[in-house]
Amino acid sequence: MSTPAVRLQAISERFGAVQANREVSFDIAAGAVHGLVGENGAGKSTLMAILYGYYQADAGHIEVQGRRAQIGNSHQAIALGIGMVHQHFMLVDTLTALDNLLLGAEPDWRLPRARAAVRARAEALMAETGLAVRLGQPVEALPVGERQRLEILKALYRGARILILDEPTAVLTPQETEQLFGTLRRLRDAGTTLLLITHKLKEIMALCDAVTVMRQGHVVLDCPIADTSLDQLAEAMVGRRVNLGRQDGAAPPA
Repeated sequence: MSTPAVRLQAISERFGAVQANREVSFDIAAGAVHGLVGENGAGKSTLMAILYGYYQADAGHIEVQGRRAQIGNSHQAIALGIGMVHQHFMLVDTLTALDNLLLGAEPDWRLPRARAAVRARAEALMAETGLAVRLGQPVEALPVGERQRLEILKALYRGARILILDEPTAVLTPQETEQLFGTLRRLRDAGTTLLLITHKLKEIMALCDAVTVMRQGHVVLDCPIADTSLDQLAEAMVGRRVNLGRQDGAAPPA
């Protein structure tokens, strides 16, 4: 069996009286798209904040590429090859796309040389992945889908081999969503590990290789996507049978 890209082992985290994560354990296979789903408050965002170094777990540990990792902040996560694309983009609107890539990762103290080096690397990444970003445009002039591609490009430029995407289709049109899925499949095929946080179960079924469902801080389902269904995912999320065939999507009366 191959070494997982990430192994989460008995992760627990409490905020005052709220137990956000309760001994959460699962593996994320290398070079796969892994879905993480759950209702609001299920604990999935807290878990990803721990993986990216925003929080430190009260208990448990993380392994990255088979080695136990201490992730005290996002810089340490990036150094381990972990990148994150947030639902609310972390870009400077008044700077160009190129300067957003450059910011905080300057390869040379001489700005013209630094810009040239970043542009060359970015153009190579765009050719490899199919990401299309107009590097000379200010971020505020870019449509939402292109801003998201810039966020992905920024993570890859910083060396991400494991990419967390938080509700990536929430602000996209259907056409932009299809373009994103094409990009993610190309990244997976090139060996990037993708962790997709979403509540859209049809997207999980369409894109992911495996899925983990959380409810009230626990893992309640963890399996290959071929071993589950929309109905099973919905039931695991809410803890009761859900009739997805009904027009309003509501659960039947108890």
